[in-house]
Amino acid sequence: MKLIIGNGYLGEKFKNYIGDSVVSSVFINSEQDVVKEIDHYRPNWVINCAGITGRPNIDWCEDHREETFVGNILLPLQIAKACQSRRVRMLHLGSGCVYQGDNCGRGFSEDDAPNFGGSFYSLTKALSEQLLRDFNVLQLRLRMPIDSDLNSPRNFVKKITHYEKVIDIQNSMTIVEDLLLVAEDLMKKERSGIYNVVNPGPLSHHQILDLYQQIVDPDFKYQIITIEELGKITRAGRSNCVLNGEKLAKEIELPVLKERLIKLFTDFVKNK
Repeated sequence: MKLIIGNGYLGEKFKNYIGDSVVSSVFINSEQDVVKEIDHYRPNWVINCAGITGRPNIDWCEDHREETFVGNILLPLQIAKACQSRRVRMLHLGSGCVYQGDNCGRGFSEDDAPNFGGSFYSLTKALSEQLLRDFNVLQLRLRMPIDSDLNSPRNFVKKITHYEKVIDIQNSMTIVEDLLLVAEDLMKKERSGIYNVVNPGPLSHHQILDLYQQIVDPDFKYQIITIEELGKITRAGRSNCVLNGEKLAKEIELPVLKERLIKLFTDFVKNK
């Protein structure tokens, strides 16, 4: 039995994928709230899919720091403490948006210290990750999640098709269907620690929209801007980074990002 905390975009994905699971309906205010849920459902894993990303984007977090702190730092810590007290495993969905750059072409590994603090959101994700290192927690870092439902407002592709202007910088990204496979595999193996869960072969927003234009909508138009120009129209800084996937590749091999996107776009057109 898996107890899922968080009924949003990823919480629903995990619920639909994992057969023997339940999504908590309790609003968690304390460690004791989590303990009660664990005692009620008797799970062997608690999966934390909850977190604050801001609406419509992370700029929201700059003006809502208390809510962001509670959702991204306090809540994961409460869950970890409750799981520890009940000797239940915890899976936490973290973020790779704690870095900037490609680490001289190597990509950032799970052992590299965060180097990006340009947004309050990223600061909270970096701190929660560090705090959870002290517990027996499996932390999966994802970035810019993309799934087969191109109509979902939480799908990264859907988001950037609403942008008139995009940057042309390489980024690691996560295909959600592959994330689910990885989570299932690593839970079965009882793994702990941090894993970068991104598909091999980073792409830029420009490259993704170019594929979208070729396969889905030939009439789609967009404009490429510089990172400096982007900074003039956003409040918080944006993480643009490449993660190293070598650690995960020793456990499970993921398909290349571009190949997955081509298939997702092609299937979407076929099923329209």
